[in-house]
Amino acid sequence: MKKVLLLVALVGLSALLLSPSKILSAQEGDAPFSTQVFLTNAHLDPNENSQVIRAFVPTGSSSRNCLVTMNDTTNVALGTITFCALRVDQSLGGVSGVLVSVFYPQPPAPNFTLSVTVHQDHARRYGPPVLCTAADGC
Repeated sequence: MKKVLLLVALVGLSALLLSPSKILSAQEGDAPFSTQVFLTNAHLDPNENSQVIRAFVPTGSSSRNCLVTMNDTTNVALGTITFCALRVDQSLGGVSGVLVSVFYPQPPAPNFTLSVTVHQDHARRYGPPVLCTAADGC
């Protein structure tokens, strides 16, 4: 029994040592796990008093599993709420991706900037963010 366990352990260890790049890194051609997205006043929804960002990031994925975290900004506001959700933007021809929503308690200052990190499971790419309103499917 000890010999069998030792043999299994050696085979497993040699497999790890011989192919670490296949285990530890993404395959060539894979989309990045996540990306930095740069947002500005252009992503504020005028139908929501210009105090809500509705930025659609096309990914080609229909997964509901997404994450968004706020990074750097020129507009710090207590009470800001952020979330992401799967959406299909009709204005882009029915492309699926991630809607990044940021709710500010009051409209941000002119020329504000915000960077966020975005992830969606099975993303094929991370396209540039576009304003996406309710009329667009967001």
